[in-house]
Amino acid sequence: AGAASYWTATASSARPTLSAAGAAGAGRSPAPRGARGYRGVGPRRDGTSGTLVKHGTKIPDEGIMALNNLRDNKGAKWDKVRKGRGRGSGKGKTSGRGHNGQKSRAGSKLRLGFEGGQTPLRLTLPKRGFNNPKRLIFTPLNLSRLQEWIQKGRLDASKTLTMKDFVDSRMMDKRIGSGVKLLATLRRVWDPVTKKPAENTFGAPLYKPLTVKVHVEVSRVSAQAKEMIEAAGGSVVRVHYNRLGIRALLKPNKFPHGLPKPARTPVFLKDKVDREGTLPAPGPRATPAAPEETPQIAEASAVA
Repeated sequence: AGAASYWTATASSARPTLSAAGAAGAGRSPAPRGARGYRGVGPRRDGTSGTLVKHGTKIPDEGIMALNNLRDNKGAKWDKVRKGRGRGSGKGKTSGRGHNGQKSRAGSKLRLGFEGGQTPLRLTLPKRGFNNPKRLIFTPLNLSRLQEWIQKGRLDASKTLTMKDFVDSRMMDKRIGSGVKLLATLRRVWDPVTKKPAENTFGAPLYKPLTVKVHVEVSRVSAQAKEMIEAAGGSVVRVHYNRLGIRALLKPNKFPHGLPKPARTPVFLKDKVDREGTLPAPGPRATPAAPEETPQIAEASAVA
């Protein structure tokens, strides 16, 4: 039988399958055990057949995997550029540089923005604005998030909270810029019936009040946020850290030879901060001890 008789189409699928005659080798004896593997599908000259599969197995369009079918993935291998070979380089006669011109010569490296001698675009357009060398960028922190972290136990309100505590508790990222600014944004109250933010009789939105007593040290604080914290019994101190000071505050382990001295507050920031920040970060707040009774007061209380 010819090679065409090895492939037939079944009624259930249009894909070719190996027929029973082909699977049995069309009456030929199978290949001897230990013989060299056949690299392909079909009859061999010695009367045997190679790459036998079970009858009824669907054959993919690309054929059965065999040594003659092994290929690299498309795009896995690229033709190597043969430098100095002219047209045999693999990139043609001019090697992708085009015909003549300054850029086709060796050592031609034009600077960025060069337009052949004419006035470049960066000089034809006018300037607008300026860069402020004293600009400071702060990371905002809302009171609602601070209260939520304390109520969940992720922050200890019994000690003075610093920017290091905020970063260590994963409240914010370590890239805080010039510091942290505390804002008076609170979480709105939701109406469980209407599934919408609740409002009072005048149509103003309702917010959850600040109920935790907290002592914090931040770079900046809004006037309303400071008023809310002090009304709850807490306190806010605005401290100054330069870039090196913030790095030493957040990552003291990066300074194996000792922490740097706190930087002095610049003159133009004197009215915006209360004092310089401390290094390392301040520890837990000391609880005031109870006043001791004098001997006269103790005797009077014993007589009474």
